[in-house]
Amino acid sequence: MRTHSSKATEVSEHTSSSDGTVVSAHDLATRAGMAMYEIGGNAVDAAVATALVCGVIEPTETTLAGSGFMLIASDSIAPTEVDFGPKAPAAARPDMFELQTEEGDLPSVLGLAPVVDNANVDGPLAAGVPRTLYALLTAQEQFGRLTAHDVLTPAIAAARDGFPVDAWFLTSALSDLERLRSDPTARGIFLDEQGLPKGAVGSAGYGPTFGEYERIHQELLASTLEHVAEHGRESLTHGAIADALVQSSTELGGILAREDLESSAPYIGPARLLKYRNATLAASHAPSGALTTLESLAIYQQAVDDPRDVSDDERLRRLALSLRHAFADRYYWLGDTDFSNPPVDELLSNSYAQAIADEVATGRDIPRWEENAPWITYADFPVHDPRHIVHGQPTEAPWSPTAASTPTSGTTHVSAADADGMVVAITHTAANHFGSGIVCPRTGLLFDSSMAWFNAAQGSANSIRGGGRALANMGPVLALHDDGRKSAIGASGGRRIISAVAQLAIELIDNGATAGEAIARPRIDASAQQLALPEALEATTAVLADLNPTTVYHANDPYPMDFSRPNIARYLGNGATESAIASAHFTA
Repeated sequence: MRTHSSKATEVSEHTSSSDGTVVSAHDLATRAGMAMYEIGGNAVDAAVATALVCGVIEPTETTLAGSGFMLIASDSIAPTEVDFGPKAPAAARPDMFELQTEEGDLPSVLGLAPVVDNANVDGPLAAGVPRTLYALLTAQEQFGRLTAHDVLTPAIAAARDGFPVDAWFLTSALSDLERLRSDPTARGIFLDEQGLPKGAVGSAGYGPTFGEYERIHQELLASTLEHVAEHGRESLTHGAIADALVQSSTELGGILAREDLESSAPYIGPARLLKYRNATLAASHAPSGALTTLESLAIYQQAVDDPRDVSDDERLRRLALSLRHAFADRYYWLGDTDFSNPPVDELLSNSYAQAIADEVATGRDIPRWEENAPWITYADFPVHDPRHIVHGQPTEAPWSPTAASTPTSGTTHVSAADADGMVVAITHTAANHFGSGIVCPRTGLLFDSSMAWFNAAQGSANSIRGGGRALANMGPVLALHDDGRKSAIGASGGRRIISAVAQLAIELIDNGATAGEAIARPRIDASAQQLALPEALEATTAVLADLNPTTVYHANDPYPMDFSRPNIARYLGNGATESAIASAHFTA
């Protein structure tokens, strides 16, 4: 889509040091990563140190007691995934949440299956198994050069010295005020004596126009991280920190058990690969957003064989339809591979992609897309039968849920590339702003709300199962170009991550864009009932009118998330790297 090249968002392009680059939503975290290069670290050390600081200073997005995915590749390391995706405690049950049956009393989070009291989002039962901190340290020990103490030191300092309140934190805290007030530990950390977000009220009765905002200090979390640095990550699964987490969960009414933590180690192994034009895409095998990104690109590659032969408007239509077909498959078929046996290999096969691309080429929208939110429409309606298309054998429709859900929001992403050719992508999350709204009173770790990533209704591929893995929107991807360049791609922004990462890959691979150009070019989002178009593509509304488009204007929104917030880090060869991010909130 070269002609649609006006900027859709402001972009911050990062200057790399001679050792490498790292990029995140906060400069405080990014500086921590760059400091790792200065003491001899590689891209894994830089990415992990950055991700650890993000887990301290971004409670609105993530937590070190949350979940996520990490990808690593270099000239000497084959594409590798570190899967620490959202996981339910063993005591979780398919019927553990009571569905709201009365119409008109919908939950506060758009798209969730109605659950009484929002219990799958707020409170102790919303928390999944804490995995992030243990997984990041495990990956760093295996692939990094530095010590755990080295990469933890910036996070410890960030917790003890505090991070400055900014407008993003204030906006998020105000929207979650009642949740934060309900938990004594969260209230003490994030709110003032009046029960308002720290920094919201100054001596004149309002936040400061000049000078600095108040800082959020987390002494308890700093002590926990120091304990882990001294005693090792095993204290998170078999030691004092594990005991504290379980005891607190039990006292608060949660179901976290010691065996959940003992089995929380990440899976580390070969990444899933998909050939896309003159590059190989690497992603996690887990039920993540990346599976849908890969499927959409597999379809698009067949639907637009040579981008030069198709007009810009037609390419945009085929992209939107490729994404919609992939999302419809996602909302029906995908779930924990250990329980639901989704046809992932078939969904990503060349024969299936060609069959769906033939439908895309007709220009027709997929059946029933405009009936309702697609995660509801396709929860019990399979548009396609992948196994029938690929193997010629019909599959009896296995799912018949009574309702459907889409995950909450709250995610951060880190990309890194070093001068030796290693690239790393890490996406991790609290599953909702401020997770479950509960901070462990013994460790200072924020419990996440990853139970909201499951479908709270029974009978779907993504329904709750004890020890099961939820279908996550997080979906980092590595693009390994045939000429030796490597790109780490990822984003925050809930289900919008999927459309964004797919389009960034297209810009980098099809159009030869730089990291900054790829992020700056306008993107669509095809995950919901309406096709979201940025203001820069408003002129295409007429030619896409049958796809129910809507234009999103950003003139007055300093923190747009309608098309996610992505970042990219790249190795360009000969020791050169580059990175870029859609302009975000900065905390220095």
